[in-house]
Amino acid sequence: MLPLLRILLIEQEPATLQEISTNLSKAIPNFERDDIHIDIIECLELKQALECVEEDGDIQAVVLSWDAHNKAGERTYSRFIEQLKGIRLELPVYVIGDDTEGLEIINESEEIESFFFKDEVISDPEAILGYMINDFDDRSETPFWTAYRRYVGESNDSWHTPGHSGGSSFRNSPYIKDFYQFYGRNVFVGDLSVSVDSLGSLSDSTNTIGRAQESAAATFEVKHTYFVTNGSSTSNKIILQTLLRKGDKVIIDRNCHKSVHYGILQSASFPIYLSSILNPKYGIFAPPSLADIKLAIEQNTDAKLLVLTGCTYDGLLSDLKQVVDFAHQHGVKVFIDEAWFAYSLFHPSLRYYSAIHAGADYVTHSAHKVVSAFSQASYIHVNDPDFDADFFREIYSIYASTSPKYQLIASLDVCQKQLEMEGYKLLNALLNHVETFKQQMASLKHIKVLGKQDFMKIFPHFSGDNMGHDPLKILIDISELPYSLKDIHKFLLDEIGLEIEKYTHSTILVLLTLGGTRSKIIRLYNALKKLDSGKAKLAKSTRRSRLPENLPAIDLACIPSDAFYGERESVAIGKSNNRICAGLVTPYPPGIPLLVPGQHITQEHIEYLKELAAQGLTIQGSFDGEIYVLKEQAQAQATE
Repeated sequence: MLPLLRILLIEQEPATLQEISTNLSKAIPNFERDDIHIDIIECLELKQALECVEEDGDIQAVVLSWDAHNKAGERTYSRFIEQLKGIRLELPVYVIGDDTEGLEIINESEEIESFFFKDEVISDPEAILGYMINDFDDRSETPFWTAYRRYVGESNDSWHTPGHSGGSSFRNSPYIKDFYQFYGRNVFVGDLSVSVDSLGSLSDSTNTIGRAQESAAATFEVKHTYFVTNGSSTSNKIILQTLLRKGDKVIIDRNCHKSVHYGILQSASFPIYLSSILNPKYGIFAPPSLADIKLAIEQNTDAKLLVLTGCTYDGLLSDLKQVVDFAHQHGVKVFIDEAWFAYSLFHPSLRYYSAIHAGADYVTHSAHKVVSAFSQASYIHVNDPDFDADFFREIYSIYASTSPKYQLIASLDVCQKQLEMEGYKLLNALLNHVETFKQQMASLKHIKVLGKQDFMKIFPHFSGDNMGHDPLKILIDISELPYSLKDIHKFLLDEIGLEIEKYTHSTILVLLTLGGTRSKIIRLYNALKKLDSGKAKLAKSTRRSRLPENLPAIDLACIPSDAFYGERESVAIGKSNNRICAGLVTPYPPGIPLLVPGQHITQEHIEYLKELAAQGLTIQGSFDGEIYVLKEQAQAQATE
């Protein structure tokens, strides 16, 4: 299976269309490209062409014949290009027309890749074909992966780290050679040292690594992209420490990932927490309301940064365009943790909710979560016009290893290539699969896939705030099943090998990623149908859990870092009333921090924790029923 360069040729005069298509087809063999397959599809009408682009993700170039003499049609052509780019932002458009009108045509649209004289295309088709092939090669380039693979293939003697010397210490050992045999040769010979100057430095973005990051920035339509090899947890902390200084105000969603909370501790900044909106029945939360975000900004005009989660674990999406515009009007930078939504730019049904599309200053993507990169591989995207690249690199160096895993860097390089070349195609197929799955699931009696209509009922601000939902996060309501969650989980694992991504007392979450297939969805439906019909033969359970109705507010007594790094002691939860918390205490589910460092603990917090503990929920940050608080003397000093 070869990469496919499919060219969509649009010409409204049938004879001319046939002539151009025939000449282009005859020219293809002249390029002797055995590494790709090139074909041409013809289209007479613009409407039909848009349908082709929507349906055929293999189209990699569009050639549009533009009749500049038809003045009434000029807006039609430019509008067509706008609509085409609305479907596939990355798709290049090449215009052919009258040479004398070329400059006027270019002025009609900024989205034209290049212009060619129609008579020249007919007489010398290799000119435009060569241009399109070159663009195709540029778009599918993987600067680091290509150089890295070539270097590894040279099998140079290793006189540097790592100490296993290309796997030699494994191969020649009777004790650990099975480790080598399990993973295979390329894993070990590809485990290189930073001594390989030609490949470049991750911390300095030099050579092929630098070029790979530039290529990724072009794919994601941002000014700068940086590769991170120890996860978006680290990416988040790098951004926060780059932007914030001691005492700086930062407005954050209370339910941000714990790495954001730790980044605030490390930057010694002062957080203004936005309330998480929790639904107790399902144990899921929604992003803060637009009204709450605007109020927090208006009341804290000296805030340096706003931090939000762009897509919740359950797939709920904020209208970030409104948020970013409002924050920028008040001089506040915006950082969006978009760990679970890295593919958002590459399909029109998702793009509106993309943080990059919304104009966020900083965005992080966990490239390993839903797209094709290795675990721990992450992107940092920067669009901030005031970006301090030098200070960023210093903070980056604090966190980055001086011996990064080259396989992780390579996976980030090929990941961006896949999104550029076939992201739309893969996402379109997945979205169609989900829609079919939902239609089938609608026939079940006890199990339901939650969707937009359900979220409108669950969360009052869903409609008014123009929120959305990522359908690839399949949230399934199992509250009406007469089985325990533990038994349901075990059945799904045994029946189809499904390891549930996340669950609450009444829902299970299934992620459909770029590695998802139609057969996996069918197996899931088959298993759920058995559960729904009672054929699963599980023991009946009448127990029904529910989270407490109200999540107690956060009331900070001091800067969180003062509490976190202060003198601490461990006390029983029941004896922590009126103390200042010195750690992060997070019940799971739903995963929303109940206590943060610096928070004044009240009896309401204690009762909430007791209620959750009685249900057997995991409480991260609690150790044998105790939590960390400031010692009384330290508490007195912190609150002076």
